[in-house]
Amino acid sequence: MGKKYRILGIAPYENLRNAMVTEAAKYEEIEMVVYTGNLEDGVQLALQHMNEGFDILISRGGTAELIRRGAAIPVIEITLNINDILRAILLVENLTEAYAVVGYPTVTQPARALCEMMNYRMNIVTVHSPEELGPVLKELKAGGCNFILCDVITEMMAREAGMEPILILSGPESIDIAIEYSVNMCRVVAETKARSRLFTKALDMQGMKTVIMKKDGTILFSTYNEKNITSVTGYLKKLMESPHSMYAKAFHMIENDLYSITAEEADFQEEPCCIFCLEQNPFPVGGSKHGIRFSNYSQVSVMYSSSFYSLTSSARLMEEKIRLINQNTLPVMILGERGSGKNQLAAKLYLESSMQKYPYITIDCQILNERTWNYVISNYNSPLNDKNNTIFISNIQALSKNQQERLLSFLVDTGTHKRNRIILSCSQTLERDSPDPSRSFIDYLPCTTIYMPPLRELTDDIQGSSNLYLNAMNVEMSKQIVGFTPEALSLLMSYQWPDNFMQLKRVLAELVMLTSTAYIQRDTVYEAIEKEKRQYVPTTADFFDYNRPLNEMTREIVKVVLSQCGGNQTLAAKRLRLRRANLRGTLWRYLNEEK
Repeated sequence: MGKKYRILGIAPYENLRNAMVTEAAKYEEIEMVVYTGNLEDGVQLALQHMNEGFDILISRGGTAELIRRGAAIPVIEITLNINDILRAILLVENLTEAYAVVGYPTVTQPARALCEMMNYRMNIVTVHSPEELGPVLKELKAGGCNFILCDVITEMMAREAGMEPILILSGPESIDIAIEYSVNMCRVVAETKARSRLFTKALDMQGMKTVIMKKDGTILFSTYNEKNITSVTGYLKKLMESPHSMYAKAFHMIENDLYSITAEEADFQEEPCCIFCLEQNPFPVGGSKHGIRFSNYSQVSVMYSSSFYSLTSSARLMEEKIRLINQNTLPVMILGERGSGKNQLAAKLYLESSMQKYPYITIDCQILNERTWNYVISNYNSPLNDKNNTIFISNIQALSKNQQERLLSFLVDTGTHKRNRIILSCSQTLERDSPDPSRSFIDYLPCTTIYMPPLRELTDDIQGSSNLYLNAMNVEMSKQIVGFTPEALSLLMSYQWPDNFMQLKRVLAELVMLTSTAYIQRDTVYEAIEKEKRQYVPTTADFFDYNRPLNEMTREIVKVVLSQCGGNQTLAAKRLRLRRANLRGTLWRYLNEEK
């Protein structure tokens, strides 16, 4: 014998409780506990004991109906049958006074059926709410009717009206029918639960969690049982209410966790519902793992606002260009030397775009290992297979030629740039005999280009941005530095800064740390810069071969600048400070000499 089915009984009157206990004893497969309570008292007893491991609940009449409204388990009603009505009629058939059957349809319907079968003539009155009973009983009493055949609800009101109630009792047949029905239902429910556990285990083996939810947020099925289940299911409900299409795989940030969610619309008993498959992404939001970082709007905002670049006038001058570029979601290629603010500009493009409510994903090609590279290119959960995200692929120059070709082919062939906002960056150098890695991406995606000038071309920006950064450093280091001496500032502005804002920020932090006076002195700046010259490896000069004829070096500089300007000869000539009168002839002379 397996586990017994546990049945909770709520009897409106004591006689029924005893009868239920007696009948239940005939069934070996059940364990039945019965309490006595009518209407609201019965409801309170049901709520008090319902969660004690019971599989089903049995009650009668109005008490069963009230319990059913708030029950967490199935409620089976002991219905009256013809035998129950007949026994009550036999009790009053020898009375000379008038009597009537009064009650809900569960009482009056079998009474009418009996009268038709037996050709009885009997006053039968059907009510549908307790409010109807008062007037009905008053009218019957006025008509000379003093005896009422009824259920428990009507019994109490009949006594109050000065009438004699005859309670229609549930016989053993009715109780047996209810218990037998309950046992069969328990068997079906037990089998359904067993199947559910089996299917749940099978789903868990797939590595994803499943939530099936109705449009009103009611959960029909779930294998998700983490601590944040309330937040997750609340988010899924809002996702269903979203006017945007959600029936595709996408990344979603719920609180501080990133999930890969696939959704599919379905029907449950002719009602629409949605099947969600969730998988928590292995890459932490706000954290980096082997070159991939997932961030939300607030995290990107903090990163940008705390950057040195955000303090520069260059950043403020770029705002209008960002606004114009963000009028669409075409791919963007950001060009410039290392440390010139490319990462910060990409972040600003995201922060000011219409896609700021979706994740911001950065893929730094410079620190990708082989496993992460394969994940990006080949894995189903790769962010490149997602949609509606801003994906910043930085330092594409660090990829091998084969990897660059694979990445570009993947973006074009799968339409990643049409489902997402793609931003790329390429750190340019004056390296000889090396093709420009950005060119193919610019041409084939195609990309809007933004050139980030080096800091040595923005000397006017050094003083203002440095003073603003000093203020931040004063707060962080508990200093009270107010600026630079003129000589110190002159040294600062004359240095070439091969790694641009990134290098300047680091040097300024060191200067603040080494300064104990109100102004940063010339000697302090001189020592810091001299150390930079000895220890710091620039990104451009070391690749440039000075042991060549002047015209050859000039030609290479012209080629690099022209490439940085996206082939725009006018812009390239402006940067090279060539006169407009001999602009085209000079450029073409240098470029054609190689041929």
